[in-house]
Amino acid sequence: MLKILHTADIHLGTKFSGLGNKSNLQREQLRTTFKNVIATAINEGVNIVLIAGDLFDANQQPQRNIDLVIEQFHLLKEKNIPVCLVPGTHDSFDSSSIYRKVDFEGKCSNLKIFTGECMSCKEYPELDLTVYGKPNLSNRSHVSPLKGLEPSTSSKFHIALAHGSFYIPGRTAEDDHVFSLEEIQSSGMNYLALGHWHRPYRCSKEPAAWYSGPPEWIPDQREKGAVLLVSLLDTGEVKVEPKEIGLRDYDEVDIDMNEIQELPVLKVRISEGANENLIRKVTLRGLRNAELMENPEELEAELGEKFFHLDVMDESHARSEEISVDEGRLIRNRFVELMKSQIEDSEGEAREIAENALQYGIALLDGKEVL
Repeated sequence: MLKILHTADIHLGTKFSGLGNKSNLQREQLRTTFKNVIATAINEGVNIVLIAGDLFDANQQPQRNIDLVIEQFHLLKEKNIPVCLVPGTHDSFDSSSIYRKVDFEGKCSNLKIFTGECMSCKEYPELDLTVYGKPNLSNRSHVSPLKGLEPSTSSKFHIALAHGSFYIPGRTAEDDHVFSLEEIQSSGMNYLALGHWHRPYRCSKEPAAWYSGPPEWIPDQREKGAVLLVSLLDTGEVKVEPKEIGLRDYDEVDIDMNEIQELPVLKVRISEGANENLIRKVTLRGLRNAELMENPEELEAELGEKFFHLDVMDESHARSEEISVDEGRLIRNRFVELMKSQIEDSEGEAREIAENALQYGIALLDGKEVL
């Protein structure tokens, strides 16, 4: 049996500008979680570690992140665990690549970085394994990261690394390093370790092809960070076990303001399940009582200490009966009268559309930005 730790999209050096004064804490947490990735590999007794792109968030990195990677790869070397990685979209192998500026392979003899323009491979005879990969040469490309992939040795096990987007009709951008199910199925691989999508996702059962997702929360991620522990059995069976190792969690909460009658109730709804490691995005929707509403920034300030980070977005609108005429504003008043008449004469979906039209129209006439 061959045991693998598959990770990707670690994004060391991410700025986390959206976290405000918590940005430094989450940058440090990325470093800590990367250490946990390596510790997990050692504790689980894996035979090899695979990093499927975006180890770094950008090709410009502080020396401390470079030193951290070298330090951690040395820990794997002490346990005779090799590492393979491909440059991704954030740390692509372009003219300014960090992998050109720093001789990681020279400093870490157990490391293989795929840097050839075409598909290449690295054999591990002691594991009866060959690993294949080619780098992303830029952050956008129409070229598949699996182009040219086919078994080229007599190894028992064949694994490919790739960083790009699995093709889903109508959803995948054509210049996002796209690869297809057909390419996976004709690859001749036992396992394909994928990176770029920020969640664990199986693209194919035979051969097994998985995205690992990031090990620690980064922007646009929806789940707690994890790595994949992959076992390749002599029978040809592949077992994949996601293992959560990230500290931060993330959720999104929609609150229908039709159901909220008092401000304390709203605060309780926002705070349900809060903890110090949760990043929460709250969106207020529907029609509300005007006197109930409190400024989103004030809600964030009052309730934010219960979370690692809290965002409150107000997409609700005041109920039409609470919108009154405004003396001296003839156009606005006429618009209100016409729309209220339309609402009274409408039912169901048509009434809801008219309600929304009134809210948007008043916002525009009052000089507010609504789009």
